[in-house]
Amino acid sequence: MMIDRTTLLFFDASCLIAAAGSPTGGSGFLLTLCAKGYIRAVVSTYVLIEAARNVQARMSAGAWVNYQTILQTVALIIAPVPAPLPTVTPINPKDVHVVAAAAVIKTSYLLTLDKGLLAEAQQAQLSFMVLTPGDFIKTVLPTHVEYPNFRSSSFT
Repeated sequence: MMIDRTTLLFFDASCLIAAAGSPTGGSGFLLTLCAKGYIRAVVSTYVLIEAARNVQARMSAGAWVNYQTILQTVALIIAPVPAPLPTVTPINPKDVHVVAAAAVIKTSYLLTLDKGLLAEAQQAQLSFMVLTPGDFIKTVLPTHVEYPNFRSSSFT
């Protein structure tokens, strides 16, 4: 399946946290592509709150600045979280809000660095793929219709 500028990419909090700590890592690179309009970034308010709380509590002041830069430069689409939350077997209840918001917005891909969520998602009957940013970059991103154009561009 080809992806393009309309492709929705749901980022969970772990990816936002990783991008705040390492803007040139996989999550940061994908958010830069989103900032440039090549893909559409999706989050939920719960994800933003979880990421902010963790960056502030556990990371450097520089990471907090990076997180604020993400919020200012990436046109984040805010997916609604359904209430009440559904039960999604075998997804851990702490992660259901992420899966539910991704399903409501009808994303094609959910990105996470949470190994538990990745394992659970493989067993669940989800309507979208759950991948790490690295796996997305290696396996899906090359199918982007503009891949040759942005692959050679500067993303710093």
